Amino acid sequence: MSTVFIVSKVINYSLKTIVFKTIASLFFLALAIVAFVLSGEGYFIFKLFTVLGLFFGLLGDVFLGFKYITTKTKKIWIMLGMFAFMFGHVFYLIGLLIGFYVPGNPLYLVLAFALPIIIIAGYMFIAKKVGINFGHGMLPFAFLYIYCLTSMFSSALSMTILHNFSMTTLVMFLIGALNFVCSDFMLTGSYFKDGERSKAYRAIYSVFYYVAQFLIAFSIFFLA
Repeated sequence: MSTVFIVSKVINYSLKTIVFKTIASLFFLALAIVAFVLSGEGYFIFKLFTVLGLFFGLLGDVFLGFKYITTKTKKIWIMLGMFAFMFGHVFYLIGLLIGFYVPGNPLYLVLAFALPIIIIAGYMFIAKKVGINFGHGMLPFAFLYIYCLTSMFSSALSMTILHNFSMTTLVMFLIGALNFVCSDFMLTGSYFKDGERSKAYRAIYSVFYYVAQFLIAFSIFFLA
């Protein structure tokens, strides 16, 4: 279904494309719920918050889909979608820290929340060079969103290092989080840069996105 959506998106985005996108997103949420049930006891908060993160990802997909249908309210749908995804990233982040942080290791918390500042500084520098313009109204929220996104990634990285890359769940989540960052950084180039992006460009960031969400969903399974 992810493939069907991506093909429909690059050929002719229409209402049916939103339907395909919603179904594909329902599948990653369903996968997480099934993995939750099969994974047994333990890590309840992490599993619950991951499912909630995926649910908000589904909402974000629906909201962002409508920006192509109702162009007069495009910015509203983008804002709603970003809010939904931001909440999802916060759920992921909290689930990771509650589920896997080992008390007495504060440097890993510093890594989780300081690394995003470095990533954002680099991203903003590159974004300016390539012509990405959020506008004065969107810039503060864009900064907040990117911080939540990169904090989710850095938290996954920090917890994976803390556990010496020994937990399949964390390694899968980390790879998924990295794909999410790649997808969203490309997406900002599509939304906030003048000109039309190529079909290949739009397909690639969509592939990154679905790889991200399905890996995050499937990571729960390995907590049996």
